[in-house]
Amino acid sequence: MSILTDTYKSKLVDKKHVLQMISPGDRILCHGGAESFLSLLDDNLEIFHDIKLYTMFMLTRDYRFLRPEMQKYVCHYSTFVSPAVRAAIKNREAPEIILTHYSDTDDFVRYRVNPTVLFCQVTPMDEDGYFTMGYNSLGHRLAASLADKIIVQVNNNLPKIYGECNMLHLSEVSAIYEEDLPIFTGELAPHQQIDLKAAEYIAERIPNGATLQIGVGRVPDAIGPMLYNHRDLGVHTELFSQSIMELMKRGVINNSKKTLLPGKAVFSFAGGKRATQEIYDYVDNNPLVEMYPISWVNDPRIIAKNDNFVSINSALSVDLTGQVCSETIGLSTFTGPGGQLDFVRGARWSKGGRSFIVINSLAKGKDGGQISKIDLALPLGSAVTTTRADVDCIVTEYGVAELRFKSLSERAKALIAIAHPDFRDELAFKARQTGYFI
Repeated sequence: MSILTDTYKSKLVDKKHVLQMISPGDRILCHGGAESFLSLLDDNLEIFHDIKLYTMFMLTRDYRFLRPEMQKYVCHYSTFVSPAVRAAIKNREAPEIILTHYSDTDDFVRYRVNPTVLFCQVTPMDEDGYFTMGYNSLGHRLAASLADKIIVQVNNNLPKIYGECNMLHLSEVSAIYEEDLPIFTGELAPHQQIDLKAAEYIAERIPNGATLQIGVGRVPDAIGPMLYNHRDLGVHTELFSQSIMELMKRGVINNSKKTLLPGKAVFSFAGGKRATQEIYDYVDNNPLVEMYPISWVNDPRIIAKNDNFVSINSALSVDLTGQVCSETIGLSTFTGPGGQLDFVRGARWSKGGRSFIVINSLAKGKDGGQISKIDLALPLGSAVTTTRADVDCIVTEYGVAELRFKSLSERAKALIAIAHPDFRDELAFKARQTGYFI
């Protein structure tokens, strides 16, 4: 242990020394939750030149490097539109957004980023010289094999999560600084009644013994309380969320019936924008949960190895043919492709698998009035996240539209039946005018 301790001390630096380790032309990969490092860059932008910074799921403050005039110093690229990036878009600033499925993360890191610098938060070193890289596995293990320099922040507040993809050895690390900071927690808003009603329709269709993926957001997360009477559920998901944790604590999820990695709750990142400290405490040193690379977890071919797989995700709008938009509000980018299509396809290929896209029937328009989230066509400029040939079931608080193998006429009728009652006659009129049905 003394040799490891001496090596550790030799690599220990003051935080500001990190600035001297970054050179013009560097390509830096960093998880968006690493506020210490990102703030250090942001506070010293003018000393840099031609730096490319790639983040994923940036959840914290409004950084100066998001502004176009700062891109000559540090040009920021994001693979997911988090609240901070969304605010920059709203202000008509132009952050660079890269559209990629989560299943492509390793190829994105390898072929687009090809990082020269990796920064990550880590837990304290263990007796064998290993750190664990926090609460996400978004290409960092591959990046560690590519980067010329690996800079780590040792943070005692990070959970230690099992999984080989999360391990980093002291011998790989270029520099270490120590700083204990709180990790990101979000607002866990209560579920609305319409969320719970939609979740109830999905819960009725989930068999005991199924393996679940529950997507990001309030609406998918509402499924948790609806499953308290289920048995022997499993988890294979990108996000380890509040509802999954609560189901595991109740013994509803025990992973005993999984056909791939039975006994383990498999995931790639914990918490997300609805993170709580309780989630981090639960996954810390918990042998029942294990982290795997998101490119592997989200690979539809891997997902399909789980029999009776159920995927639950949300959307922003749906058209009468079943096209699903989960990324944009008209021409405005709101989020990114994420892993929705990965899991829709994986569930479709799973023996006994189902996928559900859940959406509230109404949204508030710019004038303050109500608009239907189900319409004849997607709003102008909308991105199609899940294609109509891939979609299985669309769910609102009014029921379930089962669309797989349905004709255009059958799809339109099924979707109108779960739209808000105030819009059904109008949607039927539009469908007839378009020729979807007579």
